[in-house]
Amino acid sequence: MRKSEIVNKLAKEYNIPVKEARRIVEEMFFWIAQKTAENGQVQIRGFGVFRLRRRSGRFTKNPKTGIETYIEERYLIGFKPSKKLLAKLNEKV
Repeated sequence: MRKSEIVNKLAKEYNIPVKEARRIVEEMFFWIAQKTAENGQVQIRGFGVFRLRRRSGRFTKNPKTGIETYIEERYLIGFKPSKKLLAKLNEKV
């Protein structure tokens, strides 16, 4: 499901303008990203936890040229689904 599909479903379900639904969805994603960056994690009960993960820097070699380069340390957002969400997903299997 894409963001535009979420926006359209929200607008239709709650009978609000698409523009307003888009603003709500974008604000929600912005808050999740911002709070994850600030606090290291955002927990949404019954859905899961977004966590900030650190990937350490490392050296890598280009197999074609053999030149070694260093990839800087960086941060990623990881997601761990809740037990409730996993149970619901595995019902269909």
